[in-house]
Amino acid sequence: MPFWEKGPSEKEYVSHSPDGHDGHDGHDIVNLQDGEIAENADMLQRRLSNRQIQLIAIGGSIGTALFVSIGGGLHYGGPGSLFIAYTIYACMLALVNNCIAEMTTQYPVSGGFIRLAGHFVDDALGTMAGWNFFIYEALLIPFEITALTLVLGFWSDNIPGWAIPVACIVSSCVHVRSRLSSS
Repeated sequence: MPFWEKGPSEKEYVSHSPDGHDGHDGHDIVNLQDGEIAENADMLQRRLSNRQIQLIAIGGSIGTALFVSIGGGLHYGGPGSLFIAYTIYACMLALVNNCIAEMTTQYPVSGGFIRLAGHFVDDALGTMAGWNFFIYEALLIPFEITALTLVLGFWSDNIPGWAIPVACIVSSCVHVRSRLSSS
C-alpha cells in the first residue's frame, strides 16, 4: 500500500523537541507498525546539485528538433511568429512544470509523473502514461538519428546517409558491451 493511502494511525511524524522543530523538514515517515524510519516510502534519494539540475534543464530545452524544425517556421512565418509561438510554448511548459513540482512536493515518489497520474486520476491512466512515455522515448531515438543525418548532410555531401545510423548502432553496442563487462 502506498504511503499516502495509509491512515494516520499507521504513519505519523514524531517531533522530539517542545516547539516541534528539531531540524527535520517534516518529511520523515515513522511507521509505527514496522518501526522503520525512512526519508520517504520509496527510499528516494535527492542528491542532485543546483548545477546538475540547471544542466538537465538546458539539455532538455535545447534539442535537435529546435535546429531542424526552426527553419521552416522562420521561412514561412518570420521571426515574430517564432517568438510568439515559443513564448506561448514556454508559458504552457512552465505551468505544467509548476503542477508537477507541486504534486512531487506533496507526494515525493520515485517514478515521477507516471506514478502521480496513477495516484491522482486512475491506475489505468498511470499505466497508459507509462506506455506513452516508453513509446515516445523509443521513437525519439530514430528521430534523433534522422535529424543528425539531416544536419550533417547540410554541411557536407561526403557523408553517406547510411553511415550515421550504422555509427550510432555500433557505438550503442560498444557502450552496452562495455557496461556489461564492467559489472
